[in-house]
Amino acid sequence: MTTKELAIVPGHAICLAPHAPDLTADAAWALQPYQRGEGGCYLAHIEAGVRLAAESAGRWLMFSGGRTQVAHPALSEAESYRQVAQARAWWHCPEVAERALTETFARDSYENLSFSLHRFHDALGEWPARVYVVGWRFKERRFQLHADALGWPPSRFRYVGVNNPSDLAAAWGGEAQTLQAFLDDPRGLSGGLAAKRAARNPFGDAPPARWQTSDQPWR
Repeated sequence: MTTKELAIVPGHAICLAPHAPDLTADAAWALQPYQRGEGGCYLAHIEAGVRLAAESAGRWLMFSGGRTQVAHPALSEAESYRQVAQARAWWHCPEVAERALTETFARDSYENLSFSLHRFHDALGEWPARVYVVGWRFKERRFQLHADALGWPPSRFRYVGVNNPSDLAAAWGGEAQTLQAFLDDPRGLSGGLAAKRAARNPFGDAPPARWQTSDQPWR
């Protein structure tokens, strides 16, 4: 039996025009003001996830991210990322399409990891032997904290940093606050973290209740 692994690409925005010739243009994305100019970075995350999944026949790809924008009710971040990969013909790795899943409920990085694990288990009936998370370089420490909070074994986790925003100093400033918030509240259930989740869930979407338990069924 082939060992199954999981490569997760957390979503950051919704792509409005996956077939546009230039996905670095802001017009192709639904962006917050602080995200302007980042479309090309998100495209690089998607490509890196596809290529990572293509390295092994047993490695599955998960695009993760919910319906976060009230102006675009029909599209989740995860689904829009998959549409980008399809529009780019999976970067000449078409076999990955058969191993690509979407997780459409996550509202932050903790849920990107936690919900993706549960979505994988629901789809395949087992937990991945190893997990990779693909994204911003500056977020590596945060995802390590999430893996620890979830009780996911360090030997089965690897973070793949692809790039950083152009204004890295500002990104680090915000990240320092978020890291402290997750250190104080590892599951993000209260305070500013909970408020952010609520703001990023305008349609009241909710995953299966079993995904939100504090149990660690993979241990």
